[in-house]
Amino acid sequence: MAKQTDTCPGRFDFGLSSAEEERARRLHRDSIVFDMLSQHAGGSIFAHYQQELQVEFRNRMKSVASADMLMEAIYWPFEVAHQGKSNLLHNWFSESGLTCGTYDIDIVMRVTCDPLSSDWDLRINRYTQMPWLRFVTSAQEIRQAKQDGVIALYANYQPVIPVARNLSSFDMAYRKGLRSYMLTYNRMDHVGVGCTERVDAGLSMFGIEVVKHCNELGIVVDVSHCGHLTTLDACRHSSDPVTANHTAARSIFDHPRGKTDEELRAIADTGGVIGVVALPYFLSAEPAPTVECMLDHVEYIANLVGWEHVGIGTDWPLQAPDDVLLATLGSAHYTQQVGWTARYRRDVTARLVGFNDCRDLPNITRGLVKRNWSDEQIRGVLGANALRVFEQVCGA
Repeated sequence: MAKQTDTCPGRFDFGLSSAEEERARRLHRDSIVFDMLSQHAGGSIFAHYQQELQVEFRNRMKSVASADMLMEAIYWPFEVAHQGKSNLLHNWFSESGLTCGTYDIDIVMRVTCDPLSSDWDLRINRYTQMPWLRFVTSAQEIRQAKQDGVIALYANYQPVIPVARNLSSFDMAYRKGLRSYMLTYNRMDHVGVGCTERVDAGLSMFGIEVVKHCNELGIVVDVSHCGHLTTLDACRHSSDPVTANHTAARSIFDHPRGKTDEELRAIADTGGVIGVVALPYFLSAEPAPTVECMLDHVEYIANLVGWEHVGIGTDWPLQAPDDVLLATLGSAHYTQQVGWTARYRRDVTARLVGFNDCRDLPNITRGLVKRNWSDEQIRGVLGANALRVFEQVCGA
């Protein structure tokens, strides 16, 4: 099978006929494409800016603290777009066909200030001024974004730093726009147990309170990084559909970031949706896995629990250059802090062949067409399934 190059995004060689290509184009164009855990355009975008902007970016990286490098890199393309220096980010999003992705809201309670940093509030307020970008909190706003041809982003939080033991922090984050909260990261905290922890005790009593409070507020309960018992507990105690918005099938590849069949069934039984990631080392032990591997996980989960419970949550690649990823997420300090060890084969520069950046989202549609999925099934995986859960939990 031919290897896709960066010069031909969205054109992985599935061996489609001209009629199949036309069907895939129509489906991708007309569907709501809802990436349940989007990391924006992808790191390769930085090499496509004009030279003076690349120099500007590198100078910016020299001026920020190492702890701030990743966040600065992720939002630098948005800042350049806001300043009117480049349309590249908008163009890539448009080429991808993305309807709705995600952005992060931090709900860590600080002693002297709002649980959301004032700097972040200012950043969001700046970006809402861009006419092609829209921050959303309801299903209708996502549908309207599709109709208007703009990119929608909804707020999600992954607690790399554990949340405060204070339910009021969720209230404030909800008012700021938070609509999906993952209960734990990899390690154990006071909510529950993550997927790489030494032991698994499920949700704490406070964790059960968090689940119920999220249900009351209208925040999706997510279990992507949660341990086995924590995932099952969340499904047991949530009155709303539960998601694992970026995970994989552990029966295909035995990695702790995947979900067992029991967990997948439990999520589906709540009416929830499982978003499949595009991270190579979560999907396969092969040295250079392709987007076909991602689709194998999609198909396995669909066969196990029904296509109505499958979506996409690519989670990769991050919108940062490889050297920034290596200096931050790839550092020994970070990997130890968040519960990764060498045995997990974690390569922060790895990409699926056929999924190098957001412009490769059409490859998911094209691959499902090749696998003879129906139009309804493909529309479901691309976004209709996720939108159904979002509407049920967060509102129409």
